[in-house]
Amino acid sequence: MIDLRNIMAKENEKMMVKSKSAVVGIVVATALVIGYILYAIGDSSPAADDMKGWAKLILVFIAISVAAQIVTQIIVQIAFSASVAAKENCDDKELIGRTVRSELAEDEMDRRITHKASHVGYGIAGAGVVLGLTAAAFFDISVALFLNILLMVFFISMTVGAAVTVYMYEKGNRGWDC
Repeated sequence: MIDLRNIMAKENEKMMVKSKSAVVGIVVATALVIGYILYAIGDSSPAADDMKGWAKLILVFIAISVAAQIVTQIIVQIAFSASVAAKENCDDKELIGRTVRSELAEDEMDRRITHKASHVGYGIAGAGVVLGLTAAAFFDISVALFLNILLMVFFISMTVGAAVTVYMYEKGNRGWDC
């Protein structure tokens, strides 16, 4: 006889694919920001008063970040599909497709988790913009520093939002307590 409690316990021990996707996104974004910081403090960076140079650098960084996140998420989805195929131990593409679609389908819980994570992320972004504007208004910071403060604030807000997503999926009753 099949022990459903044991199966459910093992199922709950696994990290959900949406959580894994968020964690991978955090890792990629962190690596990109570290690369940006190393470039920005190096000799190749624009001068502190060169707004056009910093704007171009940040735009290139954003484009690279978007492309890297898209490629990474595609790789995560392919790896998930391959793991489903290996776990099911079959070549039935229809069964694999149904399993992948059911795991990735968005339901009410997913919408609530996304909503909560977005609120946290937007709150941090808003506070960071106010912080940056306050620094610009009262402390006479350079344009380059202002742009970099905004960039780091958006990175932090994205990272915290993704961490909230992981927390909500992986803790307690899968996010219904939000």
